Amino acid sequence: MKTSLQQGLTLAALIGMAYWLFGNLYEAVVFSPNWVRDSPAQFTRLHEFFSATGPTFYFVPVTQIAIVLVWVLWWRNRDGELVRDYRRAGQAAVVLTVLTVYIVAAVIPHMFGTDALAQPGSLYSAAWQWNILNVFRMLLTATAACYLFGAFRKLDRRIDAS
Repeated sequence: MKTSLQQGLTLAALIGMAYWLFGNLYEAVVFSPNWVRDSPAQFTRLHEFFSATGPTFYFVPVTQIAIVLVWVLWWRNRDGELVRDYRRAGQAAVVLTVLTVYIVAAVIPHMFGTDALAQPGSLYSAAWQWNILNVFRMLLTATAACYLFGAFRKLDRRIDAS
């Protein structure tokens, strides 16, 4: 892979991971503390608020593209200097993907599913579970982004030197 292409793909993956990280950070600071306090009222309000769109439309396209780019860079890299960075970013992305699938499949339905409001007791525990798991998700996203940034800087130095 040409250095300039690899640098561009690395930057795109890095921006996608940063986008995901700061989106989750925003949710963690602005929305989710309210979820664990008076959960039924908060989720009723959110169910009404998210009538035409929701966080899925914000996150899904960019996050999936970023994850796939990380894996492609890890798989297609032939540069010995970048192997460690791409491998670690790829490994963080694998664990991040598994965690996200778990959150989407097991936690989100208890918060936003069709009968979620009918079970107020599960809203509180699901909100806490989302908050705790989201911290780990942000750490994994930041880890992947840090390793991608390291790879990007190495590629950038090469291009600057030539």
